[in-house]
Amino acid sequence: MISKKLLIAAITATVSCSVNAGTFFEPLTAPNTNTDADSYNNNPFTIPENFSQSFVASRETLAADFAAKGETYPATFGNWDMLDFGGQNSEFIYIPHEVGDDAGVTRLNRDTGEVVVLLRGIPGSDYDTDPTDGWDHTNDNFGGLDPATVTPTGTLLTAEEWAGGGRIFELANPTTATSAADAQWTWLSNIPSVSHEGLKFDKAGNLYFVDENNSGSIYKFVPSVAGIYTQGQTFVLSVDAFTGDASANYNPADTRTGYATWVALTDASGTAAAPGITANPFDFTNRGGRAATDEINGTPYGRPEDVTMTIANGNEYLLFATTSENIVYGIELLSNETAMVREFMNSAVTPDLLGNYPVGAGSNDSSYGLDDPDNLATDAAGNIYIIEDENPGDIWQAVDADKNGVAEHVALFAGLGKYGSEPTGFKVDPRDPMTFYVNVQHPSAHNNNDSLWVIKHDVTESCDCQSAKSHGKYVSCVAHAARDLGIKGDKKDALMDLAASSNCGK
Repeated sequence: MISKKLLIAAITATVSCSVNAGTFFEPLTAPNTNTDADSYNNNPFTIPENFSQSFVASRETLAADFAAKGETYPATFGNWDMLDFGGQNSEFIYIPHEVGDDAGVTRLNRDTGEVVVLLRGIPGSDYDTDPTDGWDHTNDNFGGLDPATVTPTGTLLTAEEWAGGGRIFELANPTTATSAADAQWTWLSNIPSVSHEGLKFDKAGNLYFVDENNSGSIYKFVPSVAGIYTQGQTFVLSVDAFTGDASANYNPADTRTGYATWVALTDASGTAAAPGITANPFDFTNRGGRAATDEINGTPYGRPEDVTMTIANGNEYLLFATTSENIVYGIELLSNETAMVREFMNSAVTPDLLGNYPVGAGSNDSSYGLDDPDNLATDAAGNIYIIEDENPGDIWQAVDADKNGVAEHVALFAGLGKYGSEPTGFKVDPRDPMTFYVNVQHPSAHNNNDSLWVIKHDVTESCDCQSAKSHGKYVSCVAHAARDLGIKGDKKDALMDLAASSNCGK
């Protein structure tokens, strides 16, 4: 009889050779264009067979919870966006609110239901643009808070995109703060002002961010001391072969892939512009980082939005979505100074698993195609999820089975109905590799009642990642559960790849 260890090794070897490794579901063939009001409250997403969805919270339920305590949940806290998890057992969910006035951050304890407002602005007041005037978060306003990102040291970052001053803020006590007044926020005024959206760290602790603009660039912040973000140097990506006008909107005809260099935007301490730059990167009135970037030929892209990490060619691989271009680019991090830029996914090039070559962007909001890529996420096996900035908005999986930095195919994973809304903040649950959290943002047909939902694979009902006694037993459990569910072939191989790549039971 073959041992369990040999069985798991055989399963893993089979998965690694699978042409379609990664796509552990039957792809949807059309977006969700359902306008039935009840479906928003019960099942807003169309999802594949062997998946379920469930409600977590909404603006209305949080307002009711606060009212029961004799308190008021901020009425402005809509546009739930790019969430993140924190706490020793990932019990906390941090939700930023991308509104133009009185923006803030909510913390939800998904185990106890406790909700705390960690940050909120003073409605109608100006945004502070001078970090030297005795700044205090309780005496300021905030706008367009798009990302919430937990740092490697457990602190929390949030940042302003289209409103506010293009600032980044760090919260020192995200798990213990009892209110916004109790929260210990710092304005990271040593990081240049741009329209922030995606924030992501590499293994060395460097922070990558983007400027969401049609001439937006990609940046790297290197802390002077690991884990301390109040001092460090900022660099901007410059593709070696780029010869276009860096100050102009992106031009598809310009070369923006190939070998690239990280060019210094600030001095080593992050207190002044790098030599040769006349614009002030720390102009928090006019997104000064953008003007300074143009002076050193930072390569422009079409509305870079979210970023995520995976592995390509054995190196860390930073991915960023460009909404205006329908392209997801990848930056292979070759060294501290150099990189290689590729098109990871292009709607006009990349095929899907339904036989469309390419998948296409679709001709209108309700047609099939991958249009306006926005949010990104990575699962345990390194597969990438691409979330559309669309109505209706779809969620796609992109698979790079040979890990060369270019996706072989995409597959439609989930579709949100046409409610004047979009899916945002899609994130793999740190507790389970087959569970995903996602916001439904600004559903205009439902009183803009933003909400948070969970999408999970049916295997999770039988195999609990958190209580797995060993990694091998978890992988074996998934194999048996897949068999019981009738999952076979490539989908089973991909499911086993995800289980084998996870930390469950380790």
